[in-house]
Amino acid sequence: MSEASTKPNGLVAIALLVQSGETSSEELRSLTSQLQHIRYRGQNVTLRSLSIRDLVPDDRFYMTYEGSLTMPSCSEVVTWIIINKPLFITRQQLYALRKLMQGEAELPKAPLGDNYRPIQPLNERVVRTNIDFKREQGTVCPTMKRNLHYEDVWPKGNESTY
Repeated sequence: MSEASTKPNGLVAIALLVQSGETSSEELRSLTSQLQHIRYRGQNVTLRSLSIRDLVPDDRFYMTYEGSLTMPSCSEVVTWIIINKPLFITRQQLYALRKLMQGEAELPKAPLGDNYRPIQPLNERVVRTNIDFKREQGTVCPTMKRNLHYEDVWPKGNESTY
């Protein structure tokens, strides 16, 4: 990763938005049920099987943009892919994730939770998507045109064009 993080478009990151709910997927339950055994760096546990396809929500629709790392140096080298549907997680699973710690068991540091980067301005980035916002009910073909470009020019000219 260190060499890739120095190259333009050197990294790809897939982002899943998480939403609290009453239930979660079988795969997420399989993962979070083992968290009690791996609270600190260096600890591990063996899973019998794990399907990433079953863990991740329907990934046919997504947004993507060229952005930065979320940690210092915050270099602009990442192509972000944001899945359009959330990953549902229960409150109990979220609580278990918040008990994970930085550092080893002998020398624990801070919790892993709440280590997020504040929302950053768009800075004239182009956000691309394959989501058809105008699909007519019952139609097979999308109504959006290929390579349609939406651009926000505000505040340069104090107007927006779409």
